[in-house]
Amino acid sequence: MRMISRFADRYQWILLVLVAPFLLFPSPIRTLALLVIPLGWIISWAAWGAPFPRTPLNTIILVMAIMVLVSTWATYDLTLSLPKITGMMLAFSVYFAFSRYGATPNGWKLCLGVFFLIGLGIAGASFIGTKWYGGKFGFIDAITSRLPSSLAGLAGAQDGFHPNEVAGALLWVLPPLIFYSAGILLQTIIPPKGKKHQTLTAFLVSWLLILVSGLVALFTLGVFLLTQSRGGYVGLAISILVVLWLGLPARWKAVFLAILIVGTILAGVLIWQAGSDSLSSLLFGSSTPDNPALSANSLEGRLEIWSRAIYGIQDFPFTGMGMNTFRKIVHILYPLFLISPEVDLGHAHNEFLQAALDLGIPGLMAFLALYFASGAMLANLMRSILKNRGPALIPNWSYLRMFSLVLGLGGGLLAHMLYGLTDAVALGSKPGVMFWMILGLITSLHTRLRSLTS
Repeated sequence: MRMISRFADRYQWILLVLVAPFLLFPSPIRTLALLVIPLGWIISWAAWGAPFPRTPLNTIILVMAIMVLVSTWATYDLTLSLPKITGMMLAFSVYFAFSRYGATPNGWKLCLGVFFLIGLGIAGASFIGTKWYGGKFGFIDAITSRLPSSLAGLAGAQDGFHPNEVAGALLWVLPPLIFYSAGILLQTIIPPKGKKHQTLTAFLVSWLLILVSGLVALFTLGVFLLTQSRGGYVGLAISILVVLWLGLPARWKAVFLAILIVGTILAGVLIWQAGSDSLSSLLFGSSTPDNPALSANSLEGRLEIWSRAIYGIQDFPFTGMGMNTFRKIVHILYPLFLISPEVDLGHAHNEFLQAALDLGIPGLMAFLALYFASGAMLANLMRSILKNRGPALIPNWSYLRMFSLVLGLGGGLLAHMLYGLTDAVALGSKPGVMFWMILGLITSLHTRLRSLTS
């Protein structure tokens, strides 16, 4: 019986793939697909004696799951909250699937490939399905004005994808792609000790991987740049600088830091000469005729939205107001002066404020804990790889390749966290599954590390 259960457990990811469309595009009748998730838990329990793997994030996820349940009681309109609730259930399932299947070297490589493939799919769909808003950078407007928008009409994005949300989703995948490509390149140019010469087949495979991953990274970066998301640009730039500094040898860190300080001073001088108004316009922009969000993208508009979000958190501190309801409640309970009531804000334009609005302060604390716990796991992984355990984590991967990818995963989390200070991909959103995939990849690597050192 246990052999049958383990065989079924090995392929239960197929159930997750089949049920995903029903959870991403839910309706009252489609929510019956949620029954598949506890079915997977039962299969895992029969196979391994536990419904899901033990990970450092289990307690945090339990708190978030409880707050999602509380939000179903707090919401004034369950049909409005339903897409985010089912999205969170899918996100939890994806995290545990990646944590389980990524616990073996071959399974981890497969999960990483799925992560990159879905990231490429998001970039491709965004390229033809985004409603491009102009008025920020003229040379990019000249490109986006010629692009089609043939995916309009999807649930939750009837007019096309919003470019800022596209940027936020791509930030999760861009740094891992960039650093993974760089790691393969370094591994090929600088062979590991004891392997001075590669076979012709290995050499060709390495360069094929470099070519494919490089092209995917360039395409994804191109779509990201087309979004004109200034918060995304800043998040990516800062995260790459931080990750580069972390990855440099100790003797180069001081030089890099000195160059960075000089560059920051020069940038500060230029900003001072341009004036604070120019800086505000550069970072936040102003309303444009073809942008239906009117003043939502200006600094004044963001400050007003954030103030209303804080009012909402004060009124619903423990339960939240219900997932996805701020977009409607804000115009009723906390009217805005700079933004028309006809504008659908979508979220609070700050990921942490939005988490508190959706799931209350306990949910916000759990959301923050995800970042802290993931950062701790990444720090452990980096220390381990520096002790030459990189090839032990994933056989046939050099220290450089493993270290580069771990830095990239951390860079993806950091870039999106910085983006989340001025914008949001709300919890339970369709592209938000990328966040949980990164957490699953980090957790599964950390699980392997613990098995090696125990």
